[in-house]
Order: sequence, then structure tokens, then C-alpha cells
Amino acid sequence: MDQNISALIAVSRAYGKDKSFVIAGGGNTSFKDNKHIWIKASGAALETIDENGFVCLSREKLKIVSSKSYSQNADQREAQVKADLADAIVSSGNNRPSVETSMHEIIDYPFVVHTHPTLVNALMCANHSASICAELFGDQSLFIPYTDPGYILFKKVETEIAAFTAKFAKAPQLIFLENHGIFVAANTIAQINDLYAMVMEKINQRVKNLLPSPEQKPFESPIINNIEDINPGFEHFTAIARESSLSHYFAKDGESFSKADTAFTPDDIVYCKAYYLFVPIADNDQKQIETTQHLVADYLQTYGYLPKVLVLEGKGVITVEENLKSALNVLEVYSNILKISYLSENFGGPKFMNKAQIEFIDNWEVENYRRKMAKS
Repeated sequence: MDQNISALIAVSRAYGKDKSFVIAGGGNTSFKDNKHIWIKASGAALETIDENGFVCLSREKLKIVSSKSYSQNADQREAQVKADLADAIVSSGNNRPSVETSMHEIIDYPFVVHTHPTLVNALMCANHSASICAELFGDQSLFIPYTDPGYILFKKVETEIAAFTAKFAKAPQLIFLENHGIFVAANTIAQINDLYAMVMEKINQRVKNLLPSPEQKPFESPIINNIEDINPGFEHFTAIARESSLSHYFAKDGESFSKADTAFTPDDIVYCKAYYLFVPIADNDQKQIETTQHLVADYLQTYGYLPKVLVLEGKGVITVEENLKSALNVLEVYSNILKISYLSENFGGPKFMNKAQIEFIDNWEVENYRRKMAKS
């Protein structure tokens, strides 16, 4: 195996196993030489990836994505881009390249590691993210305001990279994406690791409000024991309940919950959907079931789907999904939402995705594909 691909696998696994950098299936990595780019396949898990988890594409063929004119219709445009990405594949197998392949391609360094670290996203999902990012990293970094992922984000980043390079006579190695994550690029893996360490240290120095303990323990609730009675759509689903000092902070009352009631990033929507349900505590088990039934029915009527996350007043988080693995994934991602929201207070307070941004992700075929892969 080529030593660069071995290095790519090693760095992918290292960051993929670290839950402070990669939550559920988020993030991707790549290596490129003069002719080809190897990038993580959509749906592949970084923590266990091997050479079969990457897709190799022709860099020459990928250039068409930059120069071609695509449809103004979002669905048609993304389908056209997906077809051009598929046409550039030179490796065997049925793996689908990451939707962020073109972004990796235009970053002018061989190795790129894109993750969604909790600490970074506490800054990226905060009201003062742009100004603090500039203060901390200056001309070391490029900050991109939230842009719908896919082709539109690629073109935005392409334009901003060109402007950055013209201004500073060097390509950016740190690219921060608002309400998304970070791209770190370098010539070697050692440089990647050094850059990540520097980023984490500088952001951490600004954190004054430390997290309450996120350590979780199960709790009992009639909602868990009677999930099939809450709504017919929950029949055969799995529900789990966990509480922690951190969840108690947000479950205290409706006002506290409002700081964690919707999505920060596209990944939140992929795993947890975009909106979360606060359930007031009831006097007895029967009232608790009836209260939850009404709230879930109202939620379904409002959003057109059942909630995956219920926050029980004074207690903690209940996640509901088709199987245990998926319910645990939802729990992991929503717990990260709580961490981001709490830590964002160090940077101006939480800044959620807006309705239009959420609708784009909810209806995007690419993210629906990732949902399907996550459940398989």
C-alpha cells in the first residue's frame, strides 16, 4: 500500500476514534497527488476505515465541477454535480465520494482532515464566531459564513480561497465553516496534528464557563416503558433515557430548553432531525403518557415526522429510533448539541440554523443518503 494512503488511513482512524472531534459519522479526510484524490466515501466510518473506505477520483475530471454551469434548480443542480463526481471515479466498487470532494480538491495541500470538533463548533455555532475567529487566528485562517452545503458551498469556498491566496500569497490551512466545522490542510500528517493542537488550545483559552459533567446514567420514565403507546408510529421502535448534570441544566424548564431546541449543524439534522420536544413532568405515569401523546401528536402535525429527541422536564434526554444503534447515535449527537450550546456562551451565545437552512438539509438527497447509511 502507498505510504501516503497508509498515513491517510492512520490519521482518519485517530481523529475518528476521538469523540471530541468526530461525532457519529461526521467529517472526512483526503490525500491528493498530481493526478488523483483519495477521499472518504460517504457513509464510511472514520474510526474503522481502511483502504476500501476511500474513493479515488481523477483530479482532471473533477475540474469540470468548477467550470461547468449547472441548473438553477437546487435538486437538479445537485443531481448533475453528483453525476460529474461519479464520472470522475477511477476506483472500483460502489462507494460514493463525499459531497465535499470538490472542496478537498481545491485546497492546495496534499492532506486534508475535516472534522466537527465540539470545542470548535462551540465557536462556529456562536453569535460572535466571525470576530473571535479573526482575533484568535488572523491570517492563519479563512472564515466562511454559513452556506448551504454541496455545490453552493464549494463555489463560495473556491472564491474565498482565491481571494485569501491573492491577499496573503499563501493558501489557507485552516478553513472555519460557520455552523459546520473545520478543514485543516497541510503537507504532512505531523503538520495537521500540530495545527489541530494549536486551534484547540487557542479556543480553549477563551473558555471560562466549563461544562457541567456530561457523564450519563439511565433514568426510568413511563415514556420509555410505553413508547409504543405514545404514537402508533413508534411501534417496534427503541427508546432510551439518559440524564447528566449537563442535561439537567437544559431540562430545568422551557426557557432553559430553548437554548437546545433546534439544530446547530447539518449533521444534527441528519441524525436528530431539526427540532426537539420538551415534555413537562406529570403527577403520575398515566398523566405523563397522556401529556406526551398530545405533544407528540402536535409535533407530528407541525413538522410531518415524529420526534427523535424528547427532553423530560427536570430529568434528561429520551431518544427514539428504529433500533438501539440508531437511538444511541441520536443520543450522542444531541448530547453534543447540549455541549455546544453551553460552551457557546463563552463566544456570544448559541446561534442555530434558520428555517430556510434547515429545510434545505431536510430535503437534500445527499443527507437522506447519509441517514440511510447511518442506520444500516
